[in-house]
Amino acid sequence: MPDAIWFHALFSILLVLLAIPLILRRVPPNPLYGLRVPATYKDEQVWYDANAASGRDFVVFGSCMTLLTFVLAAAGIRDMTFAITWSLAAGAGAICTVALGWMRANRMFRERQTRAR
Repeated sequence: MPDAIWFHALFSILLVLLAIPLILRRVPPNPLYGLRVPATYKDEQVWYDANAASGRDFVVFGSCMTLLTFVLAAAGIRDMTFAITWSLAAGAGAICTVALGWMRANRMFRERQTRAR
């Protein structure tokens, strides 16, 4: 298999590996790693809950991207077509995963505010 295919597969697997500490709630609030949206910075419990859920989403996303890499290769899609297809899927998946995480964090924050009253 060409090196580019292995690069894309390893990158996809890296997404899965980077999600594990988030799922395990091992990443404290910080400016570099995790779902960093206003709701997660306002409430530490929301940070951990939203990042655990987003970590699970990124495991699914990374697994799908890994599968897509090998499906495209098996279908004989190579070079620029491979790169464009994979990049479009990765971009769309990343946007959807982050948007879902952001909406979920906002909902979690609102629910915690409502319960606190």
